[in-house]
Amino acid sequence: MTSKTAKDNKRLEEMADREYQLSYLAAVERNQIPLSRALLIILYGFHLIKLPIIQQYTTKFLFLQNQVGFNANNKPVYDIHMDDLYYVINWVIMITFLRSFLMKWCFGPFASKFCHIHSRKAKVRFAEQSWSAVYYSFSFIYGVYLFLRSPYYNNLDHVYLGWPDHPMEAAFKRYYLISTAFWFQQIFVLNVEQHRKDHYQMFSHHIITCLLIVGSYYYYFYRIGHLILMIMDSVDIFLAVAKMLKYARYTRACDAMFILFLISWTVLRHGVYNYVFYHSFTKAMILSGPGECAVGAVQKRCWTPGVYYTFFSLLGGLQVITLIWMYYIVKVAYKVVTGSGAEDVRSDDEDTDVEITETKSKNYKQREDYIQDLAVDTEDLESDESVDSVIEVNSKSMERDIYSSASDVTLGDDKDLNQRNI
Repeated sequence: MTSKTAKDNKRLEEMADREYQLSYLAAVERNQIPLSRALLIILYGFHLIKLPIIQQYTTKFLFLQNQVGFNANNKPVYDIHMDDLYYVINWVIMITFLRSFLMKWCFGPFASKFCHIHSRKAKVRFAEQSWSAVYYSFSFIYGVYLFLRSPYYNNLDHVYLGWPDHPMEAAFKRYYLISTAFWFQQIFVLNVEQHRKDHYQMFSHHIITCLLIVGSYYYYFYRIGHLILMIMDSVDIFLAVAKMLKYARYTRACDAMFILFLISWTVLRHGVYNYVFYHSFTKAMILSGPGECAVGAVQKRCWTPGVYYTFFSLLGGLQVITLIWMYYIVKVAYKVVTGSGAEDVRSDDEDTDVEITETKSKNYKQREDYIQDLAVDTEDLESDESVDSVIEVNSKSMERDIYSSASDVTLGDDKDLNQRNI
């Protein structure tokens, strides 16, 4: 790439950034905490008023709906219902608030104080990955807990046996609906924040994921949906932690975590995932045979080959996107093996603090070289006091240039960038 082309691309990126900052999407992104907080206060406030005419609506947002009885352990069981949409909406707002609040008041300050991350963009990226690591960890652990207590633990045939009569306990229904809310919130975040390099791949992934979750819930295929969520969540924990280490500049730890991520990605998203896919493709219609659509019969849900093949297509599409990402992961793995270090393909050029460190090192070296040269050139001066005064003046000037580059407030300013280039 020529110097002129690089400058043109940089100019286009700056224009796109300015255009985004003036858009209503940027205003929404900057005000996620007050907007979500206001909606939650209104919702919970109206519910606490305890007026029956109001609570009949607010209850749908705050509590699980459609209890149909009790299981053998005397625990309440639930069926699906259209009112579950209200519960999902509540959790989309709640997750938006939790994510923004923790990023701003917990993960961001942690990045500055303990990881010494000064770049504004790098702190935002670190906070994003911290949130992802926390959410995916909780989701995965809770998903495993439900899996160990499920009838299909170590027997995938029970994913489809008895379909569609698969009532849900409160814990499972809550897990599935909150997971649904999380992925819808991901689509919201992806579109209100400034687009990154792989925006359309991520958008396609999120759309397919939401279609699978909603479709599997509607058609009572949430048992296989549960398995897919666990597979995806487990891998994303390693990815989020690896990125956190990258932004914190723990290079060796980042490379080690990336290797664990690469192993988990290959084993789980291309091994276990495809085994589950193969099991479903070869056995689903056989095991759920009694639930096939029959003319004139009254059925809660029934399946046709078209229904199954639609789900298989979505599962296959998700695997295609995963394979595309695998290509980029292999490129990063090559850099790790050759000693270049893991690099996030989604990151912008300004995402890390590398430029700050390099600038400081360069300026300190220039300062030392300057003092040494000055000392050599002034050996014949009559007074050492004059030399000391010259060194002190120039040292202060150099120090001023160094610390102007370390401020995350001015990191993106054209003035500061010009100072670094001088």
